[in-house]
Amino acid sequence: MILYFANHIFNQHGQSLNDIWQGSPKAHLGTTVAGFPNLFILQGPNTGLGHTSVIYMIEAQIEHIINALKFMRQHTVSAIEPKADAQATFVRDVERAMQQTVWMQGGCRSWYLDATGRNSTLWAGSTLAFRRRVVPFVPAEYEQR
Repeated sequence: MILYFANHIFNQHGQSLNDIWQGSPKAHLGTTVAGFPNLFILQGPNTGLGHTSVIYMIEAQIEHIINALKFMRQHTVSAIEPKADAQATFVRDVERAMQQTVWMQGGCRSWYLDATGRNSTLWAGSTLAFRRRVVPFVPAEYEQR
């Protein structure tokens, strides 16, 4: 999966998001990406839905971003990015939950699956579970500068 915007966002080493993602987008909470300080994405990887409106998901992401910015202001932090292990844990948890869904059972082939066969599009649980996980800003999950 090549996302147009990801060709235009680069890290400090000159690598684009697409270079890093290699056909399988991954983000912490579907909102921030390890190695890309102060990058916030709405409707990022694993935030899509196949059963209801994504507006609820976007609202949760916006609340997370606001909470991150409040933390940054209160603690005089100029840059944050998710720790690689926090992002990997989130992605692993989503993938584990995704294995039990109709989107991954019985050899399902759909546009939700990326070039690697991973479902990097959809959230595997309820919108309420997403909101509970995403809204809080957990400083321990982020590198801070």
